[in-house]
Amino acid sequence: MSTIDENCEIDVEEILDKINSYFGFVPKIFQVLSENPPVLKAYFDKMEVMMVDDVLPPLTKEFVSIGAAAALGSSHCLNTHLEVAREFGASPEQLLLAIVLGTTITETTALSKSLRTYEEFVGP
Repeated sequence: MSTIDENCEIDVEEILDKINSYFGFVPKIFQVLSENPPVLKAYFDKMEVMMVDDVLPPLTKEFVSIGAAAALGSSHCLNTHLEVAREFGASPEQLLLAIVLGTTITETTALSKSLRTYEEFVGP
């Protein structure tokens, strides 16, 4: 579906500059995706919509991202969002709480599923 002409119309450098201006660097996923401009643009467009939406302040978005990255065990994403949150003024205590909240949800989910299975196994 994509053509070489479509790739030429996508300004990869402009996208990478926008990413760099938000994060302060270009995360690895965007570096690799830049090899396929249509995919880079699609992924960036989705991210940009969420990042420019002012319903949540930027630091709150970073706390959500930190919690999610911690819950998923994604160290690269966690490092990225810790760095951005720190640039937005987050304290070490706030960063730690975001991690603990995210990982607590993961723990609670595992425990909830396991206890339901346990109850089914042992019966009433």
